[in-house]
Amino acid sequence: MKRPLIPCPTSIEYLGGERSLPADAISYVKDETIPNEGYRLTVTDAEATLTFSTDAGRFYGVQTLRQLRDENSVVPFVKIEDAPKFGWRGFMIDSSRHIQTVDEIKTFIEAASRYKCNVFHWHLCDDPGWRLEIDRYPLLCELGAWRDGWGFGSDNMERYGGYFTKAQIRDIIDFCAARHIMVVPEFDIPGHSSAAVHSYPYLCCSGEGGDVKTSAAVFDGVLCAGKESTFDFCNGVLEEIIDLFPGKYIHIGGDEVPKDNWNNCPHCQKRLKEEGLKDGEALQGYFTRRIAAFIKAHGKTPIGWNEVLEAGLAPDDIVATKWHDREGRCDEFANRGGKIIMEETSHVYLDYDYHRTPLGQTYTYRPQPDSLTEEGKKNVLGVEAPIWTEWVETFDRMCYMCFPRLLAVAEIGWTDPAQRDYAEFKARAEAQRNVLADIGVKMAPYEDWDPEK
Repeated sequence: MKRPLIPCPTSIEYLGGERSLPADAISYVKDETIPNEGYRLTVTDAEATLTFSTDAGRFYGVQTLRQLRDENSVVPFVKIEDAPKFGWRGFMIDSSRHIQTVDEIKTFIEAASRYKCNVFHWHLCDDPGWRLEIDRYPLLCELGAWRDGWGFGSDNMERYGGYFTKAQIRDIIDFCAARHIMVVPEFDIPGHSSAAVHSYPYLCCSGEGGDVKTSAAVFDGVLCAGKESTFDFCNGVLEEIIDLFPGKYIHIGGDEVPKDNWNNCPHCQKRLKEEGLKDGEALQGYFTRRIAAFIKAHGKTPIGWNEVLEAGLAPDDIVATKWHDREGRCDEFANRGGKIIMEETSHVYLDYDYHRTPLGQTYTYRPQPDSLTEEGKKNVLGVEAPIWTEWVETFDRMCYMCFPRLLAVAEIGWTDPAQRDYAEFKARAEAQRNVLADIGVKMAPYEDWDPEK
């Protein structure tokens, strides 16, 4: 009679018995005392009631009902009280290294929404390709969206690329909104900018654009921090991004920025002197502070990879994404009031092979580590899992890498650790195979989930 629910609800009581429950037999009741995104579901012989305070809570209750129904629409008698542990339950898709179709993006979103994920972080530009239509700078798509060959070890030398039009992006945003998923675009600057620099060479220190990259590395395609024209470009792109994406957040990257070009650039050295900056790290801090201020002035909240914390920003200036923080800056930031999103390579990077990060390792992830104070733990917005696509050329490969590990991340974001049991989770995850297949997602075979490291 029990059903393989993912994520595991806060409280579930099976009452014994079951009934057929068509969709039109459910009563929907609004109750302001229910927590945001939470719901209460009661199914007995006498009633079938879903109670909620927000549209999101209603939606998540419906997802639970979908999982409770068997193939004959029979639902067990049950009482569920449920609400998420974290408000941020995200996934990130890298469309720069290898691009997906609109239908593939939607299929992935549909699958994630079934398990109550609520943030789609979209990595739209990087060294290997620019994927976002910007009217003011058309060469970003005419030139920066294309590279000579598939790259990343592929023997296919056909010109590779593509981009999403604004109409396509609005379509995907609307698709997400219907599933209570917020889209967070990423404009990764000042590093990871080879595609932009190829399109507009004046953006780099030397004025020589270079090429759109076809391999995995940290490149010197870095925006010049000394030229005002760089900030004019960034502000122009951001204005269109802000107009296009209705969500609260804009991700500005900020990771892996080589400083060699800046150290040899007269424009950057002049900026250092004029602003009283010590070195290249301080110059990146200056760059980040200017971009963050621009975003805040337009009513949005900037997010950056944990390197942005070297800029000396105050807790209310930016949200930090913790991915590989050896110096512990994210912990210090959260402990003094800053908001952080947990996305650590050790557990939730879904492009890592199952030998490196087996499902069991992902499932053990705790987004509130002991290195945080009790107040610091309250500043963890939630958890997010990225799929970087250097080595992920096809949608089927992307699904193989993400499922079932994204199901584990969904449960980490929703369910308290005390309620989680890995052996039970594996059984529940395997039971989702046909559900995901009907959506269009091919999950990794069970025997691949936990190989020896």
